[in-house]
Amino acid sequence: MALKPSYNDKLHLPGLSKTEILILALEASQKLEWNIEEVTPEGARFEVPFNMYSHGEEITFTIEPGSDGEVAVRSQSSSVQFVDYGKNRKNIQKLRETMEEIKTSLTPEELTQKAKDFEEECNRPLTEEEKAYLEEEKKRNSFWSFFIPRKGFMATPILIDLNILVFIVMIASGVEIMSPSTLSLLKWGADFGPLTLTGDWWRAVTCNFIHIGAFHLLMNMYAFMYVGLLLEDLIGSRRMFMSYLLTGLCSAVFSLYMHGETISAGASGAIFGLYGIFLAFLFFHRIAKEQRKALLTSILIFVGYNLVYGMKAGIDNAAHIGGLLSGFLLGIIYVCSYKFEKADAQRTVSILGELGIFCIFLFSFIMLCKNVPPLYQDIRGEWESGIVEAYLNGELEEENEDGNQSDMETANSSSTRQYPSYIPVGNNDTWLSYYDAETNFSCQYPTNWTKITGAKGLTPSAEPPLLRLANGANQLTVTALTYDTQKEFEHIKKLSLTLPRNAQGEPSEDYKQSNVNINGLSMTRTTNPLHIGAPDEPGEDIQQIVLHYFQESKKRTFTIVMLVYDEEAETDLNAITSSIQITQ
Repeated sequence: MALKPSYNDKLHLPGLSKTEILILALEASQKLEWNIEEVTPEGARFEVPFNMYSHGEEITFTIEPGSDGEVAVRSQSSSVQFVDYGKNRKNIQKLRETMEEIKTSLTPEELTQKAKDFEEECNRPLTEEEKAYLEEEKKRNSFWSFFIPRKGFMATPILIDLNILVFIVMIASGVEIMSPSTLSLLKWGADFGPLTLTGDWWRAVTCNFIHIGAFHLLMNMYAFMYVGLLLEDLIGSRRMFMSYLLTGLCSAVFSLYMHGETISAGASGAIFGLYGIFLAFLFFHRIAKEQRKALLTSILIFVGYNLVYGMKAGIDNAAHIGGLLSGFLLGIIYVCSYKFEKADAQRTVSILGELGIFCIFLFSFIMLCKNVPPLYQDIRGEWESGIVEAYLNGELEEENEDGNQSDMETANSSSTRQYPSYIPVGNNDTWLSYYDAETNFSCQYPTNWTKITGAKGLTPSAEPPLLRLANGANQLTVTALTYDTQKEFEHIKKLSLTLPRNAQGEPSEDYKQSNVNINGLSMTRTTNPLHIGAPDEPGEDIQQIVLHYFQESKKRTFTIVMLVYDEEAETDLNAITSSIQITQ
């Protein structure tokens, strides 16, 4: 299904010259009150004005070379829409009927004279004013005009150029062109709560100029170009600059509020803010009535589609919503400013409104900074010490694995134990942070514990665990499962909390169950002995500790399973689990 439906047909006017056919088309367009966009000896292009019967279609009228009065006509919707409700077909039908009506009203001599006068007008030399006008129009309509600032169209090209320039410099410095790494985005100023809210306030600005690959940049600049052409003429270049910056700031702070642990970058939040301003002008009738309906339909489809598409994992829809809402509010302020006749009064109202929007951002940002989780400060320390960079580069984990492997080999060479020995926390061990963006699960673990990568689920079809840690034979495994229905969720919840029963049908005395609270999360803790080995062999007796957390709002279960071979390891495991956070 095309987003710009069209209809093609042919008109037959035998016995008439190309110029006579063109004269009939031009007079028909005037009678129908269509706008003449372009006229050549081979045809013409018309624009149907926006009204209750039209969404602003474009009519292309082409006289076939060497044909006897055969004309190709195409009517295409100029705004984004899924169906045209037959409007394109009706346009061509109206053109055909009106041309026939005009042809009938003119004598052959009158039509010939009109054609002769038209040819003389077309063949006369252009005046200097006409040449200058055509040259200016040519420049204005060229592709490069979108990137060249000019009077009345200053902010849009400068902001587009700035976004492109930043991306070019990023690529020149070695950043991957299609899929920049997480570390590259953080170094260049992407928005990330643990850094933005603990000192790097400037990320709320720079994130609006950083893009996650060439395709991301291309899509954002295309959307920006479209709204910039419409909006800058309405509000002016100064307001356009301020709108981009203010709505970009508001989109960043809303993203930090909704999911601060997500790395966010791109101009889309600010662009949604510009669309929000334009929607305010449409809703409050500051745009010509004949254009309002089509533009409103087009922009609502764009905004709605992007918001729905933004629900996909990995897309920061909170930034889109924050930008749109702040833009709509700013747009209302700009609309109100135009109620004043004097330009100074309009400017004063606009500036006061802009200061108000900035104060909303500043207040929100300060409140977020005052209420940062303790984990954010820890991540900040790891970022400044270089641990995060080493971890993202894979250097730290490799070193830890090598160190642990060496220690394990030493332990195994001096012991006949079947499993590797527990390695206590050393002076060189630090704590690392783990975060899963999809479930908003985070925790910390010491470097004497090894993170097992590539771990698989219990069955081939099962989801892999979020996190698996090991130290000797001691293990911690975190899994998260989301269920489609509330009934299924409640069934799993009941099964998870059901304890095994003994021969008398009573809960086994080996299982101890209690409720615990970890950072405001109400969990159920179950402990029980576990025998490893065949029933007729000595094997080993270990302790199993299981934490269950049920996230009702998302029908999601979190299960943290700890296997304790060494008593000393339980202290580490308790410290790790005490750092668990799951943001809603």
